[in-house]
Amino acid sequence: MSINSQLSPETMEEIKKTRDNLHKARHLPGYFYTSDEIFQLEMDKILMREWLCVGRVEEYEKNGDYQAFRIANEPVVVCRGQDGQIRAFRNLCQHRGVEVAVGKGNRKLFVCRYHAWSYDTLGNLKAAPHSEQVQNFDFKSCGLPKLNLATWGGYIFINFNPNCPSLNDCLDEDGVREFAAFLQPEKTRLSHKFEFEVPCNWKFVPENLMDMYHVGVIHKSSFGAHFPVEHFRYNLIGRGYNAVYEALTMAPNGVTLFEPMPWLKNKVGDKFGCTTWVRPTMNIFGRHDLIQPWVATPITPNQTRVTIYTQLPEEFFEMPGFAEKNQIYGDFIELVATEDLAMLESLQNGVNSRGYTPGPTVNLERAIHHLLNYYIDKLLDDDQTNRKLRIDQGQKYLAEGDKIYPDPIDAGYSKSFGEISQSQGSQ
Repeated sequence: MSINSQLSPETMEEIKKTRDNLHKARHLPGYFYTSDEIFQLEMDKILMREWLCVGRVEEYEKNGDYQAFRIANEPVVVCRGQDGQIRAFRNLCQHRGVEVAVGKGNRKLFVCRYHAWSYDTLGNLKAAPHSEQVQNFDFKSCGLPKLNLATWGGYIFINFNPNCPSLNDCLDEDGVREFAAFLQPEKTRLSHKFEFEVPCNWKFVPENLMDMYHVGVIHKSSFGAHFPVEHFRYNLIGRGYNAVYEALTMAPNGVTLFEPMPWLKNKVGDKFGCTTWVRPTMNIFGRHDLIQPWVATPITPNQTRVTIYTQLPEEFFEMPGFAEKNQIYGDFIELVATEDLAMLESLQNGVNSRGYTPGPTVNLERAIHHLLNYYIDKLLDDDQTNRKLRIDQGQKYLAEGDKIYPDPIDAGYSKSFGEISQSQGSQ
């Protein structure tokens, strides 16, 4: 049964409004954020087909290091095997489906807590009590099911689709690798990790992170006071977007406690900011001294786990007073996240109201409008003509902004970076 047949004519008409151009469009119907049926369709058509970021390689430094988690109801374990290779498996015992790995740690064997079937870190079944009673029992065919795993920039991605396109192809479709290469995330290490659950639909997390409309309101006491948003401009590309803008670092009063990342010295100043979206669940933010991705992991239609990674260059870890400075950065991003929590919960409650009517989209929601149409493309029909129109309109808006602000939006600190962004817009 297609999604079209499951939606009422009234809902289909509302979706058409989201398809309209930016200044005529409306946000998605609340149904898209509350419905179990939509959530299952998103699982089938988006989350089980796209590459999902699940961590950093340095979280698995030793052979046997592992982390177990769930994406919606799908149990996953990521592990560095005894051969040094990082792999991902469905975390399902091949006897009764019980999760064989719990939490995180270091293991040579994963032993099922139910019937003691045991698997090594390469996913091979090593022991199965009483299996000798099973005719023609084959250990080799009873290993943990493997998932596709690939890395880029030190980030680990998995894909549930056995026939998925490569990670690099997907990133390149949206210009992510070319844009973010400037940041050199592979030369950084995880300095702080903040995880929390929020009672909202997973889509609200990336939408909120693209929403410059709210920065000067909710975040006026933290980083919003140092973040001019009036002329914020998005470069739409493929199904994603990127932006270079003026912003101080993510620390109290915007005051950096570190130097610029070595590869950005003499290329950007302390007002450098950039962002890009790695569909469907990852938003990357860069400053002159750090990289800070946010990753949303769906749990239920109205519950999401959010992970914020703060990454700093390897050299910074050896600086005097690093631990104290790093703690200040960590405390600050936790404060920023806390500012968003109540609003995300309120967004979810609002779309669940019988009185909710989707509101209009404005220039500061250009990236969100592009994202909403990505959802519709995946769930309904892939409207390439509509997507090209959005990108062309976005480029026109960028060009108009360049006439008023001929230097890059970050006051000229990142001209070389701005040239990368502009070249992507012409693709």
